[in-house]
Amino acid sequence: MDVVLLKPPIGGILGLEMLTFVEPLGLISVAACLEQDGHRVTVIDLRLEGEEAGLARLAELEPQLVGLQCNFTTERFRTRRLARKVRALLPEAFLVVGGHDSSRDPEWFQLEEIDAVAIGDGEEVLPALVAALEQGGDLRRVPGLSLRQGSEFVPTGAAPSRRDLDTLPLPSRHLIARYAPHYYINFRKPLALMETARGCPFKCNFCSVWKFHESSFREKSPERVVAELAEIEAPNIFITDDIFWMNVKRGEEMARQIKAAGIKKYFTVQTRTDIICKFPHLIEMWKDCGSLAIFLGLEAVTDEGLAAVNKKNTANNNVRAIEILKELGVGFTPNFIVDPAWDREDFARLRDWIDSTGAYNSGFSVLTPLPGTDLWEEAQRRVTTQNWEMFDIVHAVLPTRLPLDEFYEEYSRLWRHALEVRYRHRGKARTYFQLGLALATGKVTLGAVKKGMNLARVFSRAETFLEAHQGPAPVAEARPS
Repeated sequence: MDVVLLKPPIGGILGLEMLTFVEPLGLISVAACLEQDGHRVTVIDLRLEGEEAGLARLAELEPQLVGLQCNFTTERFRTRRLARKVRALLPEAFLVVGGHDSSRDPEWFQLEEIDAVAIGDGEEVLPALVAALEQGGDLRRVPGLSLRQGSEFVPTGAAPSRRDLDTLPLPSRHLIARYAPHYYINFRKPLALMETARGCPFKCNFCSVWKFHESSFREKSPERVVAELAEIEAPNIFITDDIFWMNVKRGEEMARQIKAAGIKKYFTVQTRTDIICKFPHLIEMWKDCGSLAIFLGLEAVTDEGLAAVNKKNTANNNVRAIEILKELGVGFTPNFIVDPAWDREDFARLRDWIDSTGAYNSGFSVLTPLPGTDLWEEAQRRVTTQNWEMFDIVHAVLPTRLPLDEFYEEYSRLWRHALEVRYRHRGKARTYFQLGLALATGKVTLGAVKKGMNLARVFSRAETFLEAHQGPAPVAEARPS
């Protein structure tokens, strides 16, 4: 069967994709399973192809099935508009929407233009759906769907039990080869995403990953990880695991096998500070695999703040982990959650913490109740907007304790302060020199640098965030009844 998988175009209020513009790993992972079954698959990234050109290409291909990916809540409006355009172009094609966000809230995608919503891991659901379509089978027997039957959608039951990740084929990166040079994160490119584990055993109230994976945690073997790394041409790898090095022995063995294979990459990983504090030797082992940078979801600078989001960590671990990374010469990017209920003292406390630690790479996310999280269940009645574009974790969608304009003044001041601390520690000239070097070596494009610097500038202005509150939500985009 001919299948086309679409990544929706760029959108949103601030265009946050400009700092993190990564390959559609979910689509190429599903595509690999479909290709393994003998189907012909095309992946079109409309962010790079352009919507008009991408849809024209789609029309020429005339696939029997089109899959749309909606991973993030901010992509909801774009995905639904895209579904209508696809239906107009290909009235006979089977149209399915999948991805993390649509799995969390499938009812929101129950439109007449859409034939089914895939719920769960796409590798488990899509191959069975395509096989049933090709063979004329009863789609009601394909588990993991919200299936349109006339004017209603009916559930087909839970997707199959999640399989051993080593049994999945390697992602079909050849399908996005034309786009590969353009993916990057924080100006480092070309970049590939790689998954070595899936799920999370922790239960932070703002996160839906553990709920999506039903608190399971599955890992790929070190051998499988090395085999995939050997096929990736990009020099930069962002490992998508929500918590890297959860299994310490496996983390050690991966490092040993990567080094033995002679693979050298610039790895960016995400992990917890308590793991760093207990097992700093892992950092040293992974430094030997090339270069290493670590994203740290610190969330809060007090034990009370950590407990409020059910982080199950301590403020002391956060400070100690940063000291360890500094001692080892490993770059890190801390991220903090800014609660709309904060007053001025809370903002000041975070600024003081950044001063004392010198954590100039810090980022700041506004506490956002996303569908599918414990926080959503608790706070959805207090949400102040139905404009899903504002659920981008840099806008307040819950009532603020401070007047809104004062909240955003304090929030934008955090971004200004982090930049000031960077200049204090690194020097303004050195910062710009490093950007110039990245340009000269082709690691990033001039357009990306301009957009990134523009974001740094606009994030320092309260008006940037206030503007979104002044307009109505997109017209005719209410939740399906």
